[in-house]
Amino acid sequence: MISILLVEDDNALAMELASFLKENNYSVDWAENGKAATHLIGSNHYDLCLLDIGLPDCSGFELCKTFRAWFHNPIIMLTACDSEDNIVNGLEVGADDYVTKPCSLRILHSRITSQLRRKKWDDRQELKSLLSGELLIDILHRTISCNGEVLSISNTEYELCVVLAKSDGQIMPRELLLDRIWDVRGQFIDDNTLSVHVSRLRKKLGLYCDKSYIETIKGIGYRWNFMVVGKCHENTI
Repeated sequence: MISILLVEDDNALAMELASFLKENNYSVDWAENGKAATHLIGSNHYDLCLLDIGLPDCSGFELCKTFRAWFHNPIIMLTACDSEDNIVNGLEVGADDYVTKPCSLRILHSRITSQLRRKKWDDRQELKSLLSGELLIDILHRTISCNGEVLSISNTEYELCVVLAKSDGQIMPRELLLDRIWDVRGQFIDDNTLSVHVSRLRKKLGLYCDKSYIETIKGIGYRWNFMVVGKCHENTI
C-alpha cells in the first residue's frame, strides 16, 4: 500500500484529507507540526509527502528544504496563498508540485497519482535489465533477446522497446513517446516516421516471440501488453 505523510496544522482539513486518501487505498500518517513531521519522516518510509506551508513551529519551506537532504520521494506543498513568489520558493526548496487550498479532492488525487507515476518512471531508469514474457532487454549492454536469440535492431527500435516496456502497461501517447526518445538519445524522430519504427520493431519481435507485445491504441499511441519484471543495479535501493 502506498504510504503518505500528511503535514497539516488545520485539524478539520487534515481529517478530511486523511479520510479521502484512505478511501482511495492510501496509508496515511498525520503530523500537525514540523517537529512531529521530522520524527515521522525520519523513522518511517513514505512514498509521498503532502506538506502545508503555514505550520505553527516552522516554515513549510524550511521543512521541505530539510527533508530534501534525505527524502527523495515526491513532496506536494499545500498553501492558502497562490502568489508567484510562494510557488517559486516552494519549487526552489525542492517541492515537486504546489496545490492551493481549498482544492478539489479529485484534483489533489490526480496530482498525487501523477507524481507517483513520475517517480515510478524515474526509478525504472536505474534498471539493469527488463524481462517481459520471452523477451529480455539488457539495458547495460543495449541488447534485446528472445528465447536466447539476440535481435538485430536499430538504436531507435531499441529505445522504443525500452520506453514502451518501462511504461508499466500505461498507454503511451505518440507525443510523449517522441519526447522520451528525443530525451534519451538526442536524436530527431518525427511523427511520420514513428509508425514505421514501431512497425519494424513489432515485425522483428514477431520473428522470435510475439508481435502482440506492442498494441496500437488508435488515435492515441501505443501500449506494452506483457508484464515486465525489472532487475536493478546493485547500488540501487
